[in-house]
Parts: sequence; structure tokens; C-alpha cells
Amino acid sequence: MLAVRGDVHVVFVTDGENNPWPQRYMERKVFLKAGDRAKWGAMRRREALCSLARLGMSERSATFLAFPDQGIANLARRADMRLRDAFREIIENIQPTLIVSPSSFDLHADHRAISYYAHSAAPDATITTYVIHGNAPEKRLACHIELTNCEQQRKQEAIECHVSQLALSRNRFLSYARRTESFHTAEFDLVRVESVARVWMTAFEHSVRVLFGGYPRNTQSGVQTAADVQDRAESSL
Repeated sequence: MLAVRGDVHVVFVTDGENNPWPQRYMERKVFLKAGDRAKWGAMRRREALCSLARLGMSERSATFLAFPDQGIANLARRADMRLRDAFREIIENIQPTLIVSPSSFDLHADHRAISYYAHSAAPDATITTYVIHGNAPEKRLACHIELTNCEQQRKQEAIECHVSQLALSRNRFLSYARRTESFHTAEFDLVRVESVARVWMTAFEHSVRVLFGGYPRNTQSGVQTAADVQDRAESSL
């Protein structure tokens, strides 16, 4: 998008402050207090801004909402609509032509809950989704985008800004700098408030995949321009 002079705005829903095992490892602490988590969240904000800079974006391209890390699904179960309202305000101010949202197929509960709120905030918008942890069904595919060598390198450099996340999972996170990026159709038909049981089951599956190397590189191929992403997403609504 930046290459064709498009404007990109990135919304960080949480600061990632509830990330205990990497923090314990890096800070050599067993017990973490509220102040420790706040300090960790501030560091993760700096890492996020570093990654945006590596991709050619300024701090003005980012909005940090500071909702509770690992707590978005719980907000949805309580019918707390503050995140939906925050999304609506951002959408009204920015008037995006395309919204790129986490997917309901992601194994991370925060990501699925964010998808629920994003779709609820923009029922008439053009939305495409992406999966970080897990896979979406092939039938939901909107497009593949194949990165150039330069784009792939810049993505790796952006990932390397997240030092806190590389401490225990360096190979897994760097594997996300893959050649092919996949985006999927909007999920108005799928998003929902999830039970505690489903959150626990998917968290367990995610943990097993992390521990036993269940996140292979995406080897799918196919080339489309950024404009084609929007065209394909629009045709799918």
C-alpha cells in the first residue's frame, strides 16, 4: 500500500503486557507485579513502533488502545462494547477503504475476539482477514501475495524489532517472514462471543503447536498486487 502512495493506519488493541514467560526469562524474575507488567507493555510499544519504522511508517500511523492483554474475549463475554466503539471512532475518523483484521480461525483468543469486535464495528465495510496462529480453510481464501526479496527482508527486520518475543520463540517468529502472505474473506458469518471452554481448548492447541513445532512455513505461492487484495475482498462480500 505504501508503495502506491496509500495511507496505512495500524491499531494496536493491547500493549502485550501479560506475557509472563518471556518476561520472567529476560528479567530473571519468578513473580511479576503490576508495575513489572506495565514496564513490559511500554517496552512492547517501543518494539511495535520500531517495527513500523522498519516498514516505512511513522508513529502517526499507529494508535494504541491499551485494552487488557489476554482479556479481549472476556470483555466480549461481558458484553463490554468499549472496543467496538473505539473501532467505530477510528473508522469514522480515517474512513478506510479496506480493513485488515485478525481472523476467527486464529488460535489466539485475543485475535478471535478482536475479529468479532472489528466486524461488529464495521458491518458495511470491506474487510479481509489474516491468520497468525493456525490456518483458515482454503475456501475462505481471498488472495495470496508474494513478497519480493526486499519486502521479505524488511518484514524480517520488522519482526526482529520485537526482541521480547524472540527471546523464547526466535525461529517461530522469524518464520513469519515468509515469501507468501495469505488473506481471507470477511467473517461476518463466523464472528461470535466465545465460551470459556472454547478459549481454553484453542489455547491448549496453540500451546501444543508451539511446543512441538506445529507452525510450519507457508509455502503457498501466487502473485497479486495490493490493489487486487481489495478487489477480491469486495467481490467476496
